[in-house]
Amino acid sequence: MVAKARPAHLTALFAVYAALVVRFWFLCDDAFITFRFARNWVTGQGLTFNPGDVPAVEGYSNFGWLVLCAMFEALGIPSHSVVPWISAACGALLVWRVHLVARRELGLSEAASLWGTLAVAASPAVGVWASSGLATMPFALLFFALAERWLLSDRSGDWRVDAALAVALTLIRIEGFAWVITLALGSVVLRRSSGSIPPTLAARLGRALLAVAAVFGLYTAWRVQLYGTWLPHTALAKVSFGPRLLWRGVKYVGLFWLTCLVPLLTLLSAGLLRATEQRTRWLAVLTLALAFPAYAVAVGGDFMPFGRLLLPSVPFVGLLLAGVLQEVSRRSHTSRAVSTLGIAALVLTLLPAADVHLVPEGLRQRFHVRLSDKAFLSESRRWSNQAANTVGFTMRGRALAQIADPRDSVVAGAVGAVGYFSGIEVLDQHGLVTKEVAYRPVPDGPLRTSPGHDKHVPPEFFVKYAPRFLYARAVDGKLAAGRMKDALEQWDVPTWVMDRYVPDYYEVQLPETHRRAFLFVVRRAEATERPDELWNGFAARRRKLNTELRAQYPDDPDESAPPSG
Repeated sequence: MVAKARPAHLTALFAVYAALVVRFWFLCDDAFITFRFARNWVTGQGLTFNPGDVPAVEGYSNFGWLVLCAMFEALGIPSHSVVPWISAACGALLVWRVHLVARRELGLSEAASLWGTLAVAASPAVGVWASSGLATMPFALLFFALAERWLLSDRSGDWRVDAALAVALTLIRIEGFAWVITLALGSVVLRRSSGSIPPTLAARLGRALLAVAAVFGLYTAWRVQLYGTWLPHTALAKVSFGPRLLWRGVKYVGLFWLTCLVPLLTLLSAGLLRATEQRTRWLAVLTLALAFPAYAVAVGGDFMPFGRLLLPSVPFVGLLLAGVLQEVSRRSHTSRAVSTLGIAALVLTLLPAADVHLVPEGLRQRFHVRLSDKAFLSESRRWSNQAANTVGFTMRGRALAQIADPRDSVVAGAVGAVGYFSGIEVLDQHGLVTKEVAYRPVPDGPLRTSPGHDKHVPPEFFVKYAPRFLYARAVDGKLAAGRMKDALEQWDVPTWVMDRYVPDYYEVQLPETHRRAFLFVVRRAEATERPDELWNGFAARRRKLNTELRAQYPDDPDESAPPSG
């Protein structure tokens, strides 16, 4: 019988995990897309991002997670205040299950199991996506739990638990159904290669798959009736195929592996497990560890930091690491090898969290895929940038809510927090909630944008719809007027637009800052206004505000105000 985990070891695992979660606590802007769908749904505006869209646009890819968010919104609890905690709890459960599987199902020593699981708990990928508000961590937990029951355990189990996990995995992500089928096929192949499929397992698989087929069939029929398309809209907007995209996917995986070296080194060492008694099971773990990198390559990668698409592979890499450590210890005939190599793996795992890298930036830069960024950013710096962006977008959304009419619309590239906090219509430059953009083909030639942004259109693409706000940004503090100037230069408003849209700013109150704050916009000109006069006079108006703000904050030492939105 396998010994229980030592309380001190579990405490260490959860302490390391909690430290990484605190270090990388943030809400991803894309999570607010789901939050807005949930709020619109429970307030009677329909399961849509922009009420009034006919047919509605399916701008989410995580229906099961959306239902959970809707439950909180219906209770008057904002999703963003509670969902990150639920996601973080899922991460803690995942860490515990990894350690349990290493000990109970793979029969590894307590030391090897500890160090392998520590590499999971300390992974920056786990820390970043634990609190993001996306369904990434719950998906990883459900996938691991189902893989444990179907591929890594010989124990009998209740088919109803299998069915519940499989249905939840199917609904929590649009690709969940395919992963359920993959796990079921993997289970059949694994059992056949080692003998025959136990009748009890076959019955469990059959009943669970029948439940999944029934739920998935009903869900698909419902969403097709609601949205009028078989292909999920998010896949249409963000996913494309072809040699260019495959190569970008390879670079995406390569960048993650060169940043977080432990997965790469572990996978390269996995051959040591061929001689073990459970080599068939280890082959299953290795396959699962490689499945998500293969998926990431197929879909062309992702723009978010620390391998969001690769997160579900991290627990299996941790199991492989534990197995490799134990095998090295066995061959070297010393137990010290486990601790020595385990400490080295833990240090290597933690280095990227501190933005310290053993692989030179010049080499990592060769795998640069986020081409929308002005310059190559490390994964840690990209996370910091994305976290700051969410704050800025939240400020913009709150500012728009104060000065916009509910019937107004704004153009945006990041639509989550802007849409959730403003409540107005958002025209999406990337097409996630705007069909016209999503149906555009990916431009020919070299890729010039980040993954998922291949169909990007400039704000002036939407001038034909006469949105009230073509550009918008929240700025605050002593340097607010200067940031308006910088924003206007960055926007580079086309000349042909200037006879219809004009620069302007409004003072607003924002809880994110104690300084004076403003919403700077390029808005639709009113019928009684002279656009040329407003453009010509804006520089003087902005300089006057700049003088006023510098006089108001003469001793403000913070020349780098909080993130603008």
